[in-house]
This record gives sequence, structure tokens and C-alpha cells, in this order.
Amino acid sequence: MSEDERLEMFRTATEAHLSLRELALRLRRRLPAKAPAAKAAVKAEQGAFRLKRELQRLDLAAPDRDSRRQSLPEVRQGGKVVDVGRLLPRKGPGEEP
Repeated sequence: MSEDERLEMFRTATEAHLSLRELALRLRRRLPAKAPAAKAAVKAEQGAFRLKRELQRLDLAAPDRDSRRQSLPEVRQGGKVVDVGRLLPRKGPGEEP
């Protein structure tokens, strides 16, 4: 991902967060605190905020997952060897190998 792509995603996430924040505020004013719609709006707003923050912090110079996977030693617990590869996040079907 290039820096321009990251910035574009950050701008999009910022716009979405602002819209969801406004929606959540309106719903909280009109509905009781325990209303499902109000709760869902608050959760969506929080998720958009977390996404925006992660895109802001994203370091494009970070090493690839594959290079990290190769450099990790075997981990021993209770006398058994643990496959570290199973503990690392798996790549989804849409991600690059």
C-alpha cells in the first residue's frame, strides 16, 4: 500500500466516523440509552474511530509478515514444541500471499 492510498483511506474513515458520530448523537438524544438502535450506532461510531486511529498509526515501513514468521524461534511450553506459525494471524482470501 502506498502513502497516498493510506491517506485516502484515512480521509474516508474520518468522514465515516464524523457521520456515524453525528448519527449516534441524534439517536442518543431521541431514544433511551438501552435502545438497540442507539447501542448499535454507538458501537459503529467506536469502530469507525478505531479504524481511523489505526490508519493514522499505520507504518508502511513495517516488515512483512513472512519475514517475521521466519525469524521467530520455536517456543517451548511444558516440554512440548509449539508451532509459532499457528499463533500468528492467518491471511484472508483477499490478501496478498
